[in-house]
Amino acid sequence: MKYEHNQENFVKQNENHRISIESIEIGLASPKQIKKWAQRILPNGKKIGQVTNPETVHYNTLKPIKGGLFCERIFGPVKDFECSCGKKKSYPSQKFCAECDVEFTWSRVRRHRLGFIQLASPVTHIWYLRGRLSYISSLLGMKRKHVEAITYCTKKLNGTGVENWPEIFQYGEKKNTQVNSDHLSLIPLKLSNYNKVKNIDTDLNDQVELNSSKNLQVDVSPSSVLKKIKFIDPSEWVQNNEKNSDFNLKVNSIKHLNQEKHYFPILPTSVWKSNDDINDFLKYITVPPQEQDIPISLCTPQSVLGTDFSTKTDAEYRYKVPVVSHRQPFVSEPKILNNSESLPTHLTVNNGINKTLANTGAEAVRKLLIQLNIYELKPLLKEYLEDLEEQILTLENQGFLLRPEYRFLQRLRKKRSQTYRRLKLLTAFQRTKALPEWMVLSILPVLPPELRPILKLDKNSPPLVNDLNRLYRLIFFRNMRLLKTEPAPYDQRLLQEAVDALIENGKGGSKPVCTPDGRQVKSLSDILKGKKGRFRQNLLGKRVDYSGRSVIVVGPNLKLHECGLPKEMAIELFQPFLVRQLMVKKIAGTIVTAKSLIQEQNPIIWELLQQIMQRHPVLLNRAPTLHRLGIQAFQPKLVNGRAILLHPLVCSAFNADFDGDQMAVHVPLSFQARAEAWKLMWSRNNLLSPATGQPILIPSQDMVLGCYYLTTNNIKPHRGMGYYFSNFEDVLKAYYQKKIDIHSPIWVKCTTFIENSNDYEKPLEIQINCEGSFTKIYSKHKRNFDENRKQISQFVRTTTGRVFFNLVLSSSRHNLEHMIGAEQPTLGIGKKHIGRVR
Repeated sequence: MKYEHNQENFVKQNENHRISIESIEIGLASPKQIKKWAQRILPNGKKIGQVTNPETVHYNTLKPIKGGLFCERIFGPVKDFECSCGKKKSYPSQKFCAECDVEFTWSRVRRHRLGFIQLASPVTHIWYLRGRLSYISSLLGMKRKHVEAITYCTKKLNGTGVENWPEIFQYGEKKNTQVNSDHLSLIPLKLSNYNKVKNIDTDLNDQVELNSSKNLQVDVSPSSVLKKIKFIDPSEWVQNNEKNSDFNLKVNSIKHLNQEKHYFPILPTSVWKSNDDINDFLKYITVPPQEQDIPISLCTPQSVLGTDFSTKTDAEYRYKVPVVSHRQPFVSEPKILNNSESLPTHLTVNNGINKTLANTGAEAVRKLLIQLNIYELKPLLKEYLEDLEEQILTLENQGFLLRPEYRFLQRLRKKRSQTYRRLKLLTAFQRTKALPEWMVLSILPVLPPELRPILKLDKNSPPLVNDLNRLYRLIFFRNMRLLKTEPAPYDQRLLQEAVDALIENGKGGSKPVCTPDGRQVKSLSDILKGKKGRFRQNLLGKRVDYSGRSVIVVGPNLKLHECGLPKEMAIELFQPFLVRQLMVKKIAGTIVTAKSLIQEQNPIIWELLQQIMQRHPVLLNRAPTLHRLGIQAFQPKLVNGRAILLHPLVCSAFNADFDGDQMAVHVPLSFQARAEAWKLMWSRNNLLSPATGQPILIPSQDMVLGCYYLTTNNIKPHRGMGYYFSNFEDVLKAYYQKKIDIHSPIWVKCTTFIENSNDYEKPLEIQINCEGSFTKIYSKHKRNFDENRKQISQFVRTTTGRVFFNLVLSSSRHNLEHMIGAEQPTLGIGKKHIGRVR
C-alpha cells in the first residue's frame, strides 16, 4: 500500500509538471547533440541508446528483441513499471532491472525516447543536397551536379589531398627550405571556390625559371613570386620583399607542352622573409580574382617538364624539386580545383609509392564543409559583390551592348544572384551558430517506436509493419556491410541511398524504395507533408470547439460582408451565448431549462439569435489557406437549409466555386478576437490583393456567366416582342405578369442620354406627319421631334434582361456616389479611392 501511495504521488507530480512552450525553432543538430538526445547512462555505468540489431519484435509474441529497433532497454518498457523479464518494481528506489537493464518507468516514454545508429560512413542530408536550392553546393560555390556526383561516389574530389602533400614534399632533398603545412588546408578550398586554371602563354616570360635535368637538380634562390602573372598584387610589400629575396624562376618557352598544364611551387617558407608575409599572401589568395588572374598549385608536375625548359642559376641555394608526375595528362581545359571531373586523381613519387589525393563520398563533402570558414569568407563575398555591382552598373549605363557584352552582363548577374544566395546562407549559419558540416550525418537518430508501431489485428493475420521500420532495417544492413568489408564507393553509395529513402523517398529523381508489391514506401517527409500529413491532418486540421463545416452555395441576395448561416449550425455555434441571454432576460431560470428551450426551438430563440449574431462576426475558411485572404470575417445571417451561403464576389479570394466546395466556420470568442475580425479580416476591408495590389473582388465564374446570359440578345421569337413601355417599372411589371420573357426584344422610353456605338449612323427611316413633326428610326433606337425640330422623346430597343442589368448598375452607382459624396465623384475604385470609402 505504501508503494502504491508513492506511485500515485509520482503520477500527480508528473501531471502537474508541465513545460510551457512559447515557440519552436527548427534547425541543424550536431552529432554530439543527437548522441546526447539518444544516449543514456544507467546507474551501473552502462551506456544505452545505440541500436545494434536490425530486428524489431518477435512476430508471434510481439516482444521486442534486445538491442533492436524496439528494444526496451533503449526506448523504455512496453508496460508501466514492468521490465522485459516480466518483473515489476519491488521498492520505490529501484530504478532499473539488474538482469535486463530496463528502466522502471511509464510506457509512454516510448513515444519520445530516441535511439541512434552509428554510421560507418557519413551521409549527406538529402534536404540540403537535392532540395530546390542545394544548400551544400551553394555554400561551397560548386555546381550541384559535381557535389551530387562526389556524394554518390560516381566522381572523385581531385587535388585536395592536403594530408598527403607534406609526405610528397619530404621525398626531395631540401636545403634552406621548409614546408609550412599549417596553412595547407586553407589554400585548396579558396582555389576551388574562385580560381580557374588557365593556359600560360609565352607572353609570361621573365617570370619563372625552372630546370629539368636527369636528376632534377635545381639551383634556385628565394625571391618574390609571380608578380607579372598578376596573381600577387604589386604592393609595397612585394617590392620590399624583392629587395630581400633572390628567388626568380623563369620560363623561356612552354610552347610545346601540348595540352598539359603547368603548376608552380609556392608554399616553401623560405620564399617569404617573415611569417607576416606568408599570412598576407594567404589572405590575398582567398580574394576573388580578376579576369586576368592565374591560380597556382602547390607542386610542379614532372610530366610538364621537358626539353623546352631552360634555367638560369644566380644563387647558391640548391635543393631537389619533388619528383611528382601524373598517371594521366591534363585535358585541354582543366576546371576549378576541387570542382573538376578531369584533374588527375593520383600522383606518383620517385620511390614508387602511390599517394592517392582523391576523395569521394559524403566524407569528402564533409571535409570541404569543415574547411569552410564563415567569418573569413563573408567579408570576402561582400567585397566580391561590390566589384560585381560596379561591373554590372558600368555595362548597364552603356545603353547599347553588343552580343558578347550582353552575354557577359548576363553572366555577371547570375554570379551576383549566386553570391547573394551564398552570403544569405552564411549569415543564417552565423546567426544560428550552426556549423555547415552538420549537414552531413555521421549519427542517424532512430524515431521512438510508438511513432512507427507494429500492430497485429488478430492471431491469424500477419502483423502490420510501419514503413519506417523497413527503411531503418535497410540502413542497418547496408551499414553492417560497410563495417565488415573494406570501404568501397559502391557500398557508400548504397548507404547514402538508404538514408535518402528514409528522409524523403524518391526525391530529386532518385529511384524510390518500394515494397514487393510495387508500392512506394512512405518516408519521414511523406508522413509530415501533404494533406494527409501529420501537420495538416492531425495538428492543424483538428476539430475545435465553436466551429462547423458545410457545403457552400451562392447567395445572390447577400451583401458583400454577409454570409448565410444555417439555423441548425447557428444554434450549435452560439448555444452558450443563447443560454446566457435566456438567463439574463429571466426567460429561463437554469441552464437545463435554457437548453430545453433551445432544443424545442421556441420562436423566441430566433429573435435572440438574430440579436446575438449582429454583434458576433464569424470567420469563414477554405482549405488550403494559401494567403491571408483565405480566412475572412462576415456578419452571419440566418437561412434555411443546411448549406452556407456565400457572396459570389468573394469567391476569387477563397479560390472557391460552387461545385461542391466546403468551408469551415469559426466563432471568435474574446473581445480582442472580435475586434481584429471586424477591423482586419472583414471582407469589406479586403478589396485589394495584398500580393499584387489589384482589386480582388471582381466578378468571376458564375457571375460572369449570369451577366452574359442576362444581357444576351436572342433572335428567337419570344412573348411580347415589339412591345412599347413608358419606363423601366412597366417592363418589370410585365415580366412578373409573364407577358414578356427575359430575352424579349422591346422598346423602352428613355429620357436620359444613351451610349451608342454608331453615333454617326444614318437613320434607316424618317416618318413625317402632316403637322410637321417627324420620327427618325435607327437600328437600335428612334427619336421623335416636333415641328421645331426639338426632340420630344426617344425609345431604345433592348431586352428585358438588359433592363434588369441597367437597374442594378444604376442603384449600385447611386449607393457608391452617396457613400463617396456628391462633391467627390469617381468612376472607378482603385487604391486612391479606397480611402474615401468608409
